[in-house]
Amino acid sequence: MDEGSVLGDCLKRLGWSPDKLAREINRVRPNSISPKAPYGWLKGSTPRGSLPQIVASILSHHLRETITAEALWPAKATAPGADGWLQQPWSQGGTWEGLGAFTAGPLRPGLGVSPPLSGQGLIGPAVDWLTTPDAPVAGRPIGEAISPQAIDVLADRVAQLRRLDDAQGGPLVLDWITQDLNWAAHLARNGTYDPAIGQRLHSVLAELAQLAGWLACDLGRNALGQRYLLFGLRAAHTANNRALGANIVSCLSYQATWRSAHDEALRLIKIARQGVGGAPGGAVHALLATRQARAHAQLGHLDDCARTLDEAAALVESAADSGTPSWAYWVTPAVLAADAGRAWLELGRPEVAERHLLRGLQLFGDEQPRNRLLHTMSLAEARLRRHDLDGAAEATRQALDLRSYLDSGRARQRLAGLRDEFEHSDSPLAHDVTDEIGAVLAA
Repeated sequence: MDEGSVLGDCLKRLGWSPDKLAREINRVRPNSISPKAPYGWLKGSTPRGSLPQIVASILSHHLRETITAEALWPAKATAPGADGWLQQPWSQGGTWEGLGAFTAGPLRPGLGVSPPLSGQGLIGPAVDWLTTPDAPVAGRPIGEAISPQAIDVLADRVAQLRRLDDAQGGPLVLDWITQDLNWAAHLARNGTYDPAIGQRLHSVLAELAQLAGWLACDLGRNALGQRYLLFGLRAAHTANNRALGANIVSCLSYQATWRSAHDEALRLIKIARQGVGGAPGGAVHALLATRQARAHAQLGHLDDCARTLDEAAALVESAADSGTPSWAYWVTPAVLAADAGRAWLELGRPEVAERHLLRGLQLFGDEQPRNRLLHTMSLAEARLRRHDLDGAAEATRQALDLRSYLDSGRARQRLAGLRDEFEHSDSPLAHDVTDEIGAVLAA
């Protein structure tokens, strides 16, 4: 054995033979290598494809420290494109390997320009999350100690950033979130912590990645948002946080609805509901039921949509007694009522949609301005489809009063669609509203 190599040193520390390493690799990825392949690696050859990352993940997991593919094979070990980290095992070591994608700039060059994922590229990771058994979180014995107070500060920062996204959003907030994600990733890769701190730290990582992914998708940067969400799903799995993982899968489902990938959206949200932990009830289960209703609505499944909306309404009533996680603070009766209105609108029932939207907007009060902007536009659409031009114009102008929250690709797209609907009318009022929308979009 070449004990002068990093690989040889790792095997010596573990007391493993090359044959043992081969068995561990084939356990993670069955029949991927011959039992003698690691002997060649110790003599200087390099494994192909994603094997360098798999080997690094296995060694990291068993040594309880971060071992990178680049350290094992400095000259040759590269992932198969910017998304090589997506092929890592669903282990703590695999999560650590994925952290490398988030520790240079906001992101390493190439990750942000990768094409959007669809189909099995999203379904596969969701199924892996659902079916991979949870494992105890390992501590890390090397580096500067991370105290519980440091995790408290990080958790408080996540809560502050969520509130900032409610009030402002946009690229500035996304950049702020990614900087905090980079810092948390640095702590996970380089700090010393026990299993309890490690579990909390990985939950914070998952929350930051979920928030970054949601905001990136809202800005229209769908490929980037998907990568953040998929990394967040791995971190949530490492932290054994099933509710947060289910929320992240539901975000992938919701993002699929924005891309009109409706069958994909329905499959994802069903996986999320199957995988969530805890007894049914409360805000998390209500949120997932509502998002399933939206997926059914976009496929025209009226009975299924109505059934899951009823489930959501019943579930949210138990939210106060269900230990709602802090990240779900925004899942309120207002959100669920307004989302129900959007679902009925997508089913072609604008009169039912208007009732739910009005109730949701009344419940919002002055909270969640971006949600109010989006749902007020939905109200305008519902009234247009009922041929209530005056009411639609009133709702549109109320939405335009919230235009400071239009730093959202999704909101601008919806407003452009609303303008197109007004253009179908020859009314002077419709022309005026079309011009007002055009001026806001141009600005």
